[in-house]
Amino acid sequence: MNGLLTILMLTFFVVMHEAGHYFAARFSKVAVSEFFVGFGPKIFSFKKNGTEYGLKGIPFGGYVKIPGMDESEATKDYAEDELFHTSRWTTKLFIASAGIIVNFITAWIILFSIFIFNGVTQPTLQIDTIGQSVNNEKLSPSEFAGLKPGDTITQFNGLNVESWEDLVKNIEINPNKEVSIKYIRNGGVYLTTTVLESRNINGNNLGYLGVSPVIEQQNVGIINSAIFSTKLEYEMTLAAVDGIFTLLSPENIRTLLGTYSGQDIPDESRPLSPIGLAQAGSQIADNGYVNLFSLLAFVNVFLAVFNAIPLIPLDGGRVLLSLIEGITGKKIPDKNLYPIAALVIIVFVFIGITAFYLDITQPINL
Repeated sequence: MNGLLTILMLTFFVVMHEAGHYFAARFSKVAVSEFFVGFGPKIFSFKKNGTEYGLKGIPFGGYVKIPGMDESEATKDYAEDELFHTSRWTTKLFIASAGIIVNFITAWIILFSIFIFNGVTQPTLQIDTIGQSVNNEKLSPSEFAGLKPGDTITQFNGLNVESWEDLVKNIEINPNKEVSIKYIRNGGVYLTTTVLESRNINGNNLGYLGVSPVIEQQNVGIINSAIFSTKLEYEMTLAAVDGIFTLLSPENIRTLLGTYSGQDIPDESRPLSPIGLAQAGSQIADNGYVNLFSLLAFVNVFLAVFNAIPLIPLDGGRVLLSLIEGITGKKIPDKNLYPIAALVIIVFVFIGITAFYLDITQPINL
């Protein structure tokens, strides 16, 4: 059921993206010839005000067709001022970027709703669990210090700690060093010492105490929800950009080619088809719907960033061409871009087919 919900929401987000283009074109008096949900064989359609609306058999997304998006297509049924390629560069920029903007706005609304209705989870300075040694010692540093679940740390090495982040920062900069810890237990204040262990993370030696925090749910107001949503969407955008660069890198393309020689493809290298997203959504929802809707927010951010890639036939390519036209006053003929568009389509078709194949033969396991 959660997998089906993920598919339906994905389709809805793609349709919302296309609706952004549709309403931007209508607002700009540019014609829209088709607006369909899904792809493949037509199930039904109707025509109103010059636009054919309908549903197609494969319910993965949808599309809007705007006459004149390609200068070579036949547009004899439309007036010159209704076509995309004869519009002002500002109009083209508005229409091309509208879908991207809609996905960013949708992601922000989802995140804002999560923060408003669910609040935020924050680690406290109260100890939840005691960890084991990472250096194969009999006792971990926290056990040697005599710390127990329920203790609240107030000072570390003589410095007051105001948050879990403060504590972690001070722990990590003191590998293999003796430190003092002040804590509260049952209303009493105690002081203890221990020697931190060292663990290597990404080539850095970081201190290790061996405690995990009690997590508290905290309500946040409208202003903080807006701030948290904006900050998290920014972080998601950076993650999406990094993920797309990784996905489209020559090294990763070579890795994906190994799919067809029977190689196992690492999760961090593989793209996800709608089937894979349904699998991921189903697994993530088992840990709560907040996690599922966080995934859906990231899907919107990823759709926005992916479509913003400045290559034809993606929206970002149209945005770039509009900006070039606005800056130079000259339009780049579509026929000059056909080789680039063909290469982009080939790469994306390969990635799409590979994603479907992997999601069927090697289902993702989070």
